[in-house]
Amino acid sequence: MESWQTEESVDSLGVQLQNKRSVLLTVLCILTWIGCAFPLVLTGMSILSSDLTKVFTDTNSYSGAWFFLDWLVFPGLCTLGAFLMFRLKRWGFWIYCLGQVPPLVYSIYMIIGLTQSLGSGVFFGLLWNCLSIAFIVMYAIEMNKLSRKPVSTDF
Repeated sequence: MESWQTEESVDSLGVQLQNKRSVLLTVLCILTWIGCAFPLVLTGMSILSSDLTKVFTDTNSYSGAWFFLDWLVFPGLCTLGAFLMFRLKRWGFWIYCLGQVPPLVYSIYMIIGLTQSLGSGVFFGLLWNCLSIAFIVMYAIEMNKLSRKPVSTDF
């Protein structure tokens, strides 16, 4: 007698399991959490080890704000987006893009401004942008696995 709890018996009944998370989506979410933990932990350590006003101020008025955005807000958005995608919520992709696209655009803008001195920084900057673009594309490929339910607060 066949057990009703096996996958074969579920397939024989014609029942489809709803929104099963793929291995690629799981791996992408875990890699995103690891990648976002680095700037968040470093920022937390720098805030704890020094005065808060010294961390967010610099010689340029924009660099303190950019430091705050690039090392706290954008990784936080990417982490939240990856968490929602791990929970199979479609809005997680758009939140992830909000955290990934502005640094990508700013980085390309800065690389174009620095092309007068071609060096290893430009190469690694472009390499980092390729990695960001690859993650966005891979998440976009996995969007069909995410639910289309309206936004709700059930996590």
